[in-house]
Amino acid sequence: MNRFPRQAGLTLVELMVATTLSLVLLAGVLVVFSANKATYQLQNGLGALQENGRYAVRQIAADLQQAGYGGCLSPHLVYREDGPPRVINIASSPPTYLTEFQNGTFLVGRNDQAGTLTIGGVNMVPGTDSIEIRGPLRSNINMVSGPMLTTDPITIVGAASGFATNEYLLISDCGSATILRAASVTAGSTTTTITYSGGALAAPYQGDAVVMEFATHTYFVGSTGRNNASGQAITALYRWDGAGSATELVDGVENMQIEYALDTDADGRIEQFVSAGVGIDLTQAVAVRISLLLNSIEGAGADEVPYTYFPSGSTQISPGTGDYRLRQEFSSVVSIRNAVL
Repeated sequence: MNRFPRQAGLTLVELMVATTLSLVLLAGVLVVFSANKATYQLQNGLGALQENGRYAVRQIAADLQQAGYGGCLSPHLVYREDGPPRVINIASSPPTYLTEFQNGTFLVGRNDQAGTLTIGGVNMVPGTDSIEIRGPLRSNINMVSGPMLTTDPITIVGAASGFATNEYLLISDCGSATILRAASVTAGSTTTTITYSGGALAAPYQGDAVVMEFATHTYFVGSTGRNNASGQAITALYRWDGAGSATELVDGVENMQIEYALDTDADGRIEQFVSAGVGIDLTQAVAVRISLLLNSIEGAGADEVPYTYFPSGSTQISPGTGDYRLRQEFSSVVSIRNAVL
């Protein structure tokens, strides 16, 4: 009689041991995964934070370096005490910033804005600063094609000037400058002709004169109207060009503080750093200190991370409960070249 051998298998104890080991290994995998995810979130948040911070500072600094630029006439874009003004404005119904520019006001600041202020359709964040910068900011610089009379249309070298009808333009040489509004801009094969109204130019400009687009840029921290995944409001750095809607440049900008380096006695040295306010003459400013506080928008950790921010110095500031966003300050002192050259 043949007997079949009994089938061998796992005992209940062996199954329980195997299951326990599997759970331990799975728990280890989950721990490693969670740690890697947290590290990724931290590195990703920090990387985006630093990229946004550098970009925001560069945007403001680029305009500050062009504030008050007038070509060869820089840095003398102010009224003369013993003669006619160096800069005249023949634009009809000019905005206030053009008139102030003639007097050497290239910067206008607001310090710790209280209450609600809307700029270009965006609500400025209370307690933050703003700065308005004036001049031919990031404009094409075009040479006049040759001698001209004070009532002649302006002819510049090149067919691609980048100028448009109704834009405010600045034409200048080493002796004077004229602010005007373009009535028409007509491109030819090698030159561009600009007509204007409102009166005669300040001087019969020659081939060494340049033409630039005049602009005003206001930088401020505003509310985007968006929230992150935790329901926290997202704020951003905005730029307003004096008309229309403000443009969002960088999100995650939480605060901006501006200080102005003043040369109060015109000796070429900085006497003090001050905030904008009543009694502060910003025509004496030779440099600007920008301090931006940025956050990572989304939470990047499991704990609230204290941070430091001007003007608190080394004193740490604790975020609100449940606010796990990373924060970093970006600061730069930018020379106003056309005030010191």
